[in-house]
Amino acid sequence: MLLDELQSSLGKTYLTIHYRPEGPWIHADWIGYPTGTSVLHGALAYLDHMKSQGCHAVLNDNRRLVGRWDASLEFLEQQWIPRAIANGLRYWAHLDNPGSLSESSADALRARVRDRFEIQLFEDQLQAEDWLRERLRQQ
Repeated sequence: MLLDELQSSLGKTYLTIHYRPEGPWIHADWIGYPTGTSVLHGALAYLDHMKSQGCHAVLNDNRRLVGRWDASLEFLEQQWIPRAIANGLRYWAHLDNPGSLSESSADALRARVRDRFEIQLFEDQLQAEDWLRERLRQQ
């Protein structure tokens, strides 16, 4: 179920946020070139939807993202991670294309999370979804 679609000032969609009841989890599907503003607004938006839907898991899908988002890592560490924990995030599956620039940014974020919630990187959506289902079954 589509919950939100975020657009740039030019009217281009950069993030769609879906609720997946089979988990349940939020599926954040990023599109195009990430900017500091889009990462900030998008990451906070999907956390708000996660909280409103009573979810503890996110499938963060960067397969259609082009480029790194390292410029946002400080914001993510200082503001997003504490808010994610406060909103109940326990499991974050990150889906990316192998060898992409975005994948290296995800590795850097994983180092900053430091066991505050479970984070796993995937290349295959079915594997990411299976991992989320297994984690949610165990809680």
